[in-house]
Amino acid sequence: MRRPRQPAVFRFAVLGLVLAAAGCGAPQLPCPAAMVLRDASQVVKFTPGASEDPQNVRYVGEIAEAKLNCSYDPKTYERMDVAMGVAFQATRPLASATSMAQFDYFVAIVNLEGEVLARKEFPLELQFPPGQTEASKIEEIHQTIPLKYPQNGGSLQIWVGFMLSDAELQYNRAHRGG
Repeated sequence: MRRPRQPAVFRFAVLGLVLAAAGCGAPQLPCPAAMVLRDASQVVKFTPGASEDPQNVRYVGEIAEAKLNCSYDPKTYERMDVAMGVAFQATRPLASATSMAQFDYFVAIVNLEGEVLARKEFPLELQFPPGQTEASKIEEIHQTIPLKYPQNGGSLQIWVGFMLSDAELQYNRAHRGG
């Protein structure tokens, strides 16, 4: 039996190989660290107006992984191009009639002191195949980051997470396993 996640995992592996090959031959300057924020790595969507009980879950979104590769402007090293792949998954209960999961997520460029230097929000829709309870997708994000000497990718992090309401954030914190 074929699982719906396999194509996305396979595409993510292929994306990783492409990203790795893109850096071949370039000087080995560091790339930023890609981080999925733990508190914002999942979002649970409940039936509107219903309580936050498990039987009222419409769907759950998860950011499974974020990987990136970078390259520098070979003449000045004052610009870094970043290619990032973010793997998203959504699940729904068998009883849910929802055919699509809709989320908003963000990508932020942050220095090592935790100061947000840039941030952008993105919408995401995952279509559940008929009769399936799982859907997945890899979002590819490309960004050019200006750098000032002695700054390089090692002095930056790229954070990814779902846009959460205060209630969703509190729910995640209260129901986090382990």
